[in-house]
Amino acid sequence: MIYFDSSALVKRYLKEVGSDIVTGILNSERMVATSKLTYPEIFSAFMRKHRTGEIKKKTLYAAINRFENDRYHFFIIEFHDELLPRIKNLAEKYPLKGADTLHLSSALWLKQNSGEDVTFVASDLNLLKAAEVENLRIVNPREERWGQT
Repeated sequence: MIYFDSSALVKRYLKEVGSDIVTGILNSERMVATSKLTYPEIFSAFMRKHRTGEIKKKTLYAAINRFENDRYHFFIIEFHDELLPRIKNLAEKYPLKGADTLHLSSALWLKQNSGEDVTFVASDLNLLKAAEVENLRIVNPREERWGQT
């Protein structure tokens, strides 16, 4: 099972370093999960890049449409009360942003409740270090080749 945080998943929709790795992972036909938080984070990233002139309107709308179509194929983890103690614990242990603690707690919840190994895909180094300490397999799409990690 694969868990994507927003920093990695956005690479599917906008050409960035690591986009080819993200595409390879998503084409691997493994179940892909993410937090419901990914929805506003992805849209915020799209709009921020459009406002700063990094992407044109045509690219913006293409990214939005592709994400809207894809999101129905993802296993979405809701932000529920069962995550709160884990979020608190992770925030105490690691120097993570609030959204990162939610993503990591969601991936750990998924691992616990599915009984399967979870590969955590993210681009934030602090988040990846924490995920690795928490016994998740990690992939940084900026640095790795899918299938060779």
